Amino acid sequence: MKNPFSKLFSRKKAPPPEPAEEEEVADAPDASESKRRRFRLPLPAIPRPSGPVAGTLVVVAALTGLGAWLALHGDETVSKRVVQVPRVLVPLDGRAANEEPAAETKEPAKAPAMAEAPKEPPKEAATPGPGPQVSLPSMAAVPPAAAPPAQQATAAAPARPSGRFGPPLQLKKAPEPGMIEQGPKGPLPIIAEDGRQAWRVYARPFDDSDKRPRIAIIITDLGPSAAATTAAIQNLPGAVTLAFTPYGSRVSELVEEARAAGHETLMAAPSEPPEFPRNDPGPYTLLAALSPAENLDRLEYVLSRVPGYVGVVTTTSGRFFANEEALQPVLTLLRRRGLLYVDGRGTPKSVAQQMAAAVGLPRAYGNRFLDAEASRGAIDNRLAELERIARESGSAIGIGQPYPVTIERIAQWVETLDGKGLALAPITAVVDRQPQ
Repeated sequence: MKNPFSKLFSRKKAPPPEPAEEEEVADAPDASESKRRRFRLPLPAIPRPSGPVAGTLVVVAALTGLGAWLALHGDETVSKRVVQVPRVLVPLDGRAANEEPAAETKEPAKAPAMAEAPKEPPKEAATPGPGPQVSLPSMAAVPPAAAPPAQQATAAAPARPSGRFGPPLQLKKAPEPGMIEQGPKGPLPIIAEDGRQAWRVYARPFDDSDKRPRIAIIITDLGPSAAATTAAIQNLPGAVTLAFTPYGSRVSELVEEARAAGHETLMAAPSEPPEFPRNDPGPYTLLAALSPAENLDRLEYVLSRVPGYVGVVTTTSGRFFANEEALQPVLTLLRRRGLLYVDGRGTPKSVAQQMAAAVGLPRAYGNRFLDAEASRGAIDNRLAELERIARESGSAIGIGQPYPVTIERIAQWVETLDGKGLALAPITAVVDRQPQ
């Protein structure tokens, strides 16, 4: 059988030396040892691998060795590495971080009064400061900043911190004892046995000796959008009154936040619009076609949503406010529950003001809708009209919605009132002060 390597070997084989010359050189008596030639066996030449092949062999050999070493010593090395890596517990909110789990420490967990400094390595001591200290390897420890006052406040602290409008007033916690009863739809406000009424007890304090013309601002349609509601609560002064619809899963929570920030609150009662039923405000809308009992049942649902509001506001126009038979029971119920009523005057045919006065219900009415055209120029013009009305009659009420542009213009306008000799007032401070 022919050897497959014979051609390779024969190609690399050097021609054999001539025997005569080799013998002559070897046997010559005068040849020095250094010049003698040694006989070499004719071995086949081993082929040298090319550059890429050699690199591949080196990588394969290295990976093979690394894999063998990890198989023998890998677990031990990893465990030592985990033990030797220092851990730093960083305090959050001015409090010491939780201790490590019991499975990793032999000592029982300590109370989180102060984060323990690591024992290894540094010798550098942390600089004293107002809070717990943390030492990090190879660098000086930096004391954390003191916790801000907002973190040290209790759960009853206002949602909006003190800002350009001054510190917010915390309104009285609701519900007040003796001013609530359980109705078929939920808790309902009542006049207490000692005569206390919700529209006075839950009112924002106002200096009645202030003789400047008063302007009240009401922001309606709050509740369904938590983002818009939060923007109104946080970006408007507490003297702005906030009105909530009965719809929305977080209405109770948002009303509580608004009152914590100093805002008086109203409930917005949905009422029949001119385009009804094509435009339907919802299942609890007051309708002229319903019986008094059905409208009262819907109104009691609205009143049972949350505690702490001072009254009810309506802003839509329609047949309901021109229908004395339908409107009279609703206004009477509000008076019996110690609430006030704000008529948005969505229609010039409304008889709500005359009927409210007839039943002895505390009342007010809106003078301008601020953002029927939601632009800076239009809103600024409506606010200027409120200033004029307040100077002429002593008070004025503007009603707007939680549009970003509305909130922005009101917030800037409020800062100009002191210089104009005008006062921003909650709705309870302008009740029964407007001319009929």
